Amino acid sequence: MWERSMEEGAPLLGERRVKPKGTSVMRVAALAVSALGTAALIAVVGVSVMSARNPGAAREAVSELGAGVTETARRALGPMCTEDDRLMPTVFLIGVEKCGTTSLYDDMISHIPALRPMHDDEGTPAKEMRYFDTGGRFVNMLKWNKDPTPFREWLTRHADTCAAVASSLANEMSAHGPDDPFDMAASRTPRLHVDGTPAYFNAGVGAKIADAYPRPEQRRRLRFVAAVCDPETRLKSAFTFFKTLYNGWGGDRAGVWERNLYTHYFATYADWLRQTVAALPEASKPGGLFDNPGARMAETLDGDAEDADDADGESVGGLGSEEHAERRRMKNLFNEVVKTRYESVLREYLDAGFSADQFLVLPNSYYFERPADALRDIASHVGVAASDLDVIGDAAHANAGRVDAATRARLVGDVRDGDRDALREHLRPQLEGLRRLHCEEGLKMAAWHGVGEEERDRYWSFMPKGAERDCENAS
Repeated sequence: MWERSMEEGAPLLGERRVKPKGTSVMRVAALAVSALGTAALIAVVGVSVMSARNPGAAREAVSELGAGVTETARRALGPMCTEDDRLMPTVFLIGVEKCGTTSLYDDMISHIPALRPMHDDEGTPAKEMRYFDTGGRFVNMLKWNKDPTPFREWLTRHADTCAAVASSLANEMSAHGPDDPFDMAASRTPRLHVDGTPAYFNAGVGAKIADAYPRPEQRRRLRFVAAVCDPETRLKSAFTFFKTLYNGWGGDRAGVWERNLYTHYFATYADWLRQTVAALPEASKPGGLFDNPGARMAETLDGDAEDADDADGESVGGLGSEEHAERRRMKNLFNEVVKTRYESVLREYLDAGFSADQFLVLPNSYYFERPADALRDIASHVGVAASDLDVIGDAAHANAGRVDAATRARLVGDVRDGDRDALREHLRPQLEGLRRLHCEEGLKMAAWHGVGEEERDRYWSFMPKGAERDCENAS
């Protein structure tokens, strides 16, 4: 109801509208469902619907709806309510890990009033729900449940009821009258659940999210945000973060979990990179890991969960039966590379039935330098309003890690130029593919258009430079 299609929404600060081409049948169907769903919601709800997509359109005062305001508020939540009256997540901050997602999530919750946090097993608001990359096994960094949990059952513990959300929205609606018509886009009622799990930017996750939203009108409501950054910087940051993750906390269990992290097997980032680059040719062959990384990573996850269960029946991660050694070796080498293959991960989401305009990709340097503009872009993408941006201040690296500069340098080690060049060459097609997704299929890229060339080159400094970088040839 309050969401804007790509064609109708206001342009992002760094966005230029392009006509998608090369669109698959599934994506065409998704766009058609979007149009039908929007028309149906306008017919059913009728409360300031058009104002979310056309600020100049006439708006109906809520007072004219009388006693039906609660039902109207309920209908505004549309297909995102389950049979158990739980509000499904609508907005996903899917990554990328170590590109500033913790800070970005905090600012999104603080400055986009429509967004509503989900909560952990204790009822505390939580950023990372980790459902779709673990099947609902995740509890915290020291505890995973042994068995996957069905999505609807999991929602009963982690999502609010639609009745509670609708009641709050109805109260806000009722405060408006003919002289102050209600505007859904500007509503300050938190009504869109957010899952801020950066681990979702990985192979195989897009199809799992699509499966959890079986109705096309549900899938079309979803909005995805991905903060990206320089691949080499991201990989270094991930290594030092995970290498020191369990330092000083976790007790006896921490040692078990640390051995299940890829960083356990490498002394330095340079060591990991050297072995990974050496294995890239084999992984890139037909039938290699990069042919179907989602399936390979899922195999490893399932194998790890079976390897080591404690007395309470909780998985504590795989310590290594020999039969899983090869799959674990592949995961240790390539999992972080898979997360940095930006085009491949996004194309998996599109192949699962989502459309390119449901995704906003923004460089983290743009967010760190201009957080208010980045949040406006995100709010516009979702189809709602941002607020209090004049007091946002500078964005902070909220989850930068637990190491000082000297320790970080030691853990990175002496990276060979040849290894660095080989990594860049492997990832170059992925970055070029990201540009094609924008230019040809309508993927939203903040700070790509609408800013000066110098600014764009600064924010997107890791992108290959080329004649088509600004989509001048896009139709």
